Amino acid sequence: MKTIRIFGLAAAVAAVVFLPPTLPASAHPIAGAYYAGVITGCDTPPCGTVDFKVSGDGLQVQEFTAYDVPGDTCDFLDSWPYPLPYIAIVGDSFGPGPLDWYQASGSFSSEGSAQGTLRLKLPSEECDTGLLYWVPPVGGIAVLPDVSASSVPNYIPLAGLAAAALVALTAGGWHARRRSLR
Repeated sequence: MKTIRIFGLAAAVAAVVFLPPTLPASAHPIAGAYYAGVITGCDTPPCGTVDFKVSGDGLQVQEFTAYDVPGDTCDFLDSWPYPLPYIAIVGDSFGPGPLDWYQASGSFSSEGSAQGTLRLKLPSEECDTGLLYWVPPVGGIAVLPDVSASSVPNYIPLAGLAAAALVALTAGGWHARRRSLR
């Protein structure tokens, strides 16, 4: 009976060790990923697009840029990059940032997907887009980060640890069985 318990424990340990790679995806940003979205909510569509990338450590939105956004009395044509080098990501959200005339904010609503708001204002020309929304295009992320082979060897120590735990538990079961037969 003890042998069955030992083997059951070994199976449970192996399941716990190999379970993390199969857990459901979180809503956090993907480090190094490129995101793109379509702007909605303007009076005369199309309303433009946005894109940005997440830093390699996953803590910043970098290169946030809006393209071809209509305003109320003018248009923000071509590209309008966010003027600061980054917007901090806190939890699964970012923005709107410290600027009054360029507000960009968003959240990572599901794995590989982001959505948010945008507002561009030019006080000198009294031009304002108003609060616009951006959502991912069909397909979500435009480009995933390049994953090198360096992530594969990380599973080798994990597999070795699981195998060592299984061997140790099996040896313990055999030892317990030998003692109970005496």
